[in-house]
Amino acid sequence: MMAPGKKPMLNIGSGYEPKTGWINADVSEAGGLVDLKADIRRLPFANAVFSQVLAESVVEHLDDPRVGLAELARVLEKEGQVEVRVPALGSHAAHLDPTHRYLADLKHWQELMFETFEQVKISSVGVRWRQSLSLVLTQRILIKVLGWHDLAQCWILRASRPRTVRLNLIAPRWWLDQGTNSARADATSSANRPT
Repeated sequence: MMAPGKKPMLNIGSGYEPKTGWINADVSEAGGLVDLKADIRRLPFANAVFSQVLAESVVEHLDDPRVGLAELARVLEKEGQVEVRVPALGSHAAHLDPTHRYLADLKHWQELMFETFEQVKISSVGVRWRQSLSLVLTQRILIKVLGWHDLAQCWILRASRPRTVRLNLIAPRWWLDQGTNSARADATSSANRPT
């Protein structure tokens, strides 16, 4: 649990990796390692109570991550920060777990986050192809220098400033509505696009 006098921080989907000083919650009891059994789609907390929220390897297990992201925004303080980690589309981590329900490219995840939060920043960990040292080094350079996070194994989306009204940037059946989705994205001002 938390240290006294410290602003609460939530680690949702903590599983077997609890964080010291955080409230560790998961849908399973994870061998007694969680502080609280909770579902990201219906968090048992008041509005705006957490200074930080971590959801590592959680939202890709939902049929619609918007529900979970809305809950993260609801429990996050106005000036708080949420960190969502998802496996990169095409990576081993994304496709080997049969419980993954929602896989998408980095642009799509970024837009999903931007629907719910005013500020979204992207980073990543790992590299996708590890067959040779030269390939690993090339990917690391492209990620670090050019920001080609698409080459990573896992994407990290850090967001802040929850929106009071969620935007609708992505059509509910986005994979079928490519033309509509592109037109909607083009209509969004470049000043309001995620960075």
